[in-house]
Amino acid sequence: MPTAKPERLSLPRKPHYMTITADCDFFSLFKKIERRYDNCFYLESLGEDSHIARHSIIGFDPEQLLYANGSTLTIEERDGSRQDYPCDNPYELLREIVPQNIISRKYAGGLTGYLGYDAMNYFEPSLSIQASEMFDAFRFGLFKDGLILDKMTGELIYFYYSDSRLAEIEALLAAPEVENGPLRVTATGETMSREEHRDAVLKVKQDIIEGKIFQTEVGFKKRFKLEGDAINIYEQMRSINPSPQMYYVKFDQQKLIGASPELLFRLRQGEMETFPLAGTTKRGADEKEDTALARTLLNDPKEIAEHNMIVDLHRNDIGRVAQFGTVKVRSLMDIKRFSHVQHISSEIVGIIAEGEDMFSALASNFPAGTLTGAPKIEAMKIINDLENDGRGPYGGAVGHFSFNGDCTFAIPIRTVFANGEDAYVQTCGGNVYDSNPDDEYEEIVRKFAGTKKVLDQFMDNTGGASQ
Repeated sequence: MPTAKPERLSLPRKPHYMTITADCDFFSLFKKIERRYDNCFYLESLGEDSHIARHSIIGFDPEQLLYANGSTLTIEERDGSRQDYPCDNPYELLREIVPQNIISRKYAGGLTGYLGYDAMNYFEPSLSIQASEMFDAFRFGLFKDGLILDKMTGELIYFYYSDSRLAEIEALLAAPEVENGPLRVTATGETMSREEHRDAVLKVKQDIIEGKIFQTEVGFKKRFKLEGDAINIYEQMRSINPSPQMYYVKFDQQKLIGASPELLFRLRQGEMETFPLAGTTKRGADEKEDTALARTLLNDPKEIAEHNMIVDLHRNDIGRVAQFGTVKVRSLMDIKRFSHVQHISSEIVGIIAEGEDMFSALASNFPAGTLTGAPKIEAMKIINDLENDGRGPYGGAVGHFSFNGDCTFAIPIRTVFANGEDAYVQTCGGNVYDSNPDDEYEEIVRKFAGTKKVLDQFMDNTGGASQ
């Protein structure tokens, strides 16, 4: 292997924070940014669990793009020049070059982007998860400045290290509002028919009987053609499916537009948190019906068994990078309500061990047990055989590694994944010993409902999103 390595990034010890204004329409500001820049992101937390993040964040025009395919890390500069670094493990190389010691309790910039489901190949050499044709194994922008909205005070804060782009921000604030362009969405089919899905569920049940696994999450993609302004999708998600993990991440032609209910992993000042969601029912017409449905869900032996298995898996994942004795199940089997479904939710925490950091901690918790199954490695092998093309970022991670050593990543579900005009939505269900293929298919339909409601508004009438 060539020994050439990228230089480690150097930064001042702490960033500058400036309060620019208050009560600004943050999303309208992002629409101006999204129209102007090829690479940008918007992260926020909405809905009943919006307290999960006090701050919404915008980043634009990153200094570098860092992405991996196979055994090569590529670093692309703002001017488009790029350098390839062949190496044993691009993720480890990323870890070596990114500082984690900036002094700041707030968001302080860093790497924002996604890890594809197939990035697991960097963490578990025995796997060869199929790559995606549309997405990289991972892709991040390097953001050394950005905008933060403090939802508690309404203040708009700009941070930077040495190069201030305040004049650019002020010009954007003063620029006229942007009108959304038109959008047309056409359904182009599914990667698995109902019969093929039934066969996959029955195959999983046979694997369980043979003792290979306890449960596996198998699903499929619904494919679409997107023509026009994709910001329409995110704007509608904000009102139809407000969720605690919302994101619009754009790397030129690649876009992740999502309203995810599930945090994959968060590290804050040494404390790690994960919130697995496993077990699903629909929303009721009113609070009384919501409660009755939740009661049925929490008394369903299959759903309880599935959830407990996932909690154990998450405890083990956090335990591998936690100080001994610090892993706790802080809450077990609560109900979390979202716009179209209710999920059983638990919270698992631990204190990070000496010698571990945000990169190794995320790797230990990747991908989520709720998107793979138990035991995780064997479940992933079965998924790889049954699903007939690469998941891409679905079931991987979307979020940021911050220069202060903290990180926050959501699981990219309830998300539209696009590259140019090609797009897909993927959903899966947890298959266990007593799974019924028809019920599992209905669960997938329920999970797709919120995203379907958004896409249906832009559907070409020649075919609906459910076709």
